[in-house]
Amino acid sequence: MIMKLLKFIILIFVFLTFTSCDYYHSFDFINNSTHDVYLFLGVIDKDLSRSLYPDTAITRNMWGRINRGESMDYFYSDAIKDPWTNTVCLFILDADTIKSYSWEEIQDGYKVLQRYDISPENIKALKYKIPYPPSEAMKNMKMYPPYGE
Repeated sequence: MIMKLLKFIILIFVFLTFTSCDYYHSFDFINNSTHDVYLFLGVIDKDLSRSLYPDTAITRNMWGRINRGESMDYFYSDAIKDPWTNTVCLFILDADTIKSYSWEEIQDGYKVLQRYDISPENIKALKYKIPYPPSEAMKNMKMYPPYGE
């Protein structure tokens, strides 16, 4: 009887934990390039609660290094705020740039390979798979430099 009660309590706890996350977003970032890259997220604060957009300054909020030919899953959930209701910037920087330049030089020279100004609708349209370099399916999405340049 105690084991059944314990299992029931654990099940309720797990259920409440997952239902308390009002917002969640996930996507795969796929590095189809010939070099390793870093992905940075354009947010104002460390708790990822407010998007920096329309300001497109490079922030130090790194999400990770993605080696060439590999992908990385990203998952974000927040029960209080949803920063993805608006556009958010994803900054893609070459791994060699991170090693070769100071952060101030990177910011001052805007040394990004690509910046995606991406929305939840964009992520859905890409079937939750965001490639670098940008694919043909991204040609009408906001990015810098623009698609094809």
